[in-house]
Amino acid sequence: MNFRTLGKTGLKVSEIGFGSWAIGGPSEAVGTAWGWGEVPERDAIAAVQRARELGVNFFDTADVYGDGHSEEMLGKALGAGWKGVYVASKVGNVVRDGQEAKDWSREHITRSCEASLRRLRKDVIDLYQLHNPQIEDIQKGDWPETLERLREQGKIRWYGVSVFVPEEALAVLERGAGHVIQLAYNALRLEMEEEVLPRAQQQNVGIIARVPLYYGILAGKFLPNTRFGADDHRSHTLPPETMRELVPRADRLKPLAGASSLAQWALRFVLANPAIATVIPGARNPRQAEQNCEAAEAPALPSEQVEAVRRFWRSDAYLRSLRTGL
Repeated sequence: MNFRTLGKTGLKVSEIGFGSWAIGGPSEAVGTAWGWGEVPERDAIAAVQRARELGVNFFDTADVYGDGHSEEMLGKALGAGWKGVYVASKVGNVVRDGQEAKDWSREHITRSCEASLRRLRKDVIDLYQLHNPQIEDIQKGDWPETLERLREQGKIRWYGVSVFVPEEALAVLERGAGHVIQLAYNALRLEMEEEVLPRAQQQNVGIIARVPLYYGILAGKFLPNTRFGADDHRSHTLPPETMRELVPRADRLKPLAGASSLAQWALRFVLANPAIATVIPGARNPRQAEQNCEAAEAPALPSEQVEAVRRFWRSDAYLRSLRTGL
């Protein structure tokens, strides 16, 4: 496993991290699925522990993943061995009066942080992130003061913001608050390369890349007519019309992968960008954790392949138009 510095935090994090959304199991808010379906607890814990054995030292989660179940799984799997292991969690999503909402108040963030610490069985959260705030909240909210207070109290070490679109990331950079940005970046979604990633490098803001396999599309295992179960968020985040557009485009990238699996090639593509500190694919069992980590053992992606992907993206009006939450 190779390691990179996570911006101004100074943390040396594994290039391949562990995205813990999937191990949270089923979850819903106001009747809408926001989980990945059932994951046996034994598999979830084994996936985390196998990733740790292979050198992964960065685990990303959130208080809403499985309504706290993801954090609980990390606590069970790593509770006796957090030394040398970093965890990032997120806060802000709530359901009130039958509606999904965001809460960035000091009271909510503080209570949620304390609850996450209990579930994680940890004394301090290494990285605490706002979970996809709107641009106005990034620009005008008092979240930096709240998170600085949690640092002073020793409950968190560093903080950042998870974002959906480039404009939100730029707002974080313009405000100059926070140490890390988490964003979507993969071989079919390059919009963050245009302004965000170069500027983050200049400001020494750490970048966490999520959705590197585009919810499995860049694993090469779906057909255009693949459908997902009702308890899987992809039943609405990857509707039929989106699958019909994206799966054929992912197939067009397969020749670049050659003898490598498309999934491992896609992870190597993300890591080819020096602005990325760590990439956080999910894993629901030990074998998936092993497959993710194998990408770290492969040689760096040739520059001509990276440029081929960029040319492909620039020439495709559909891909350039994507600015959805991811």
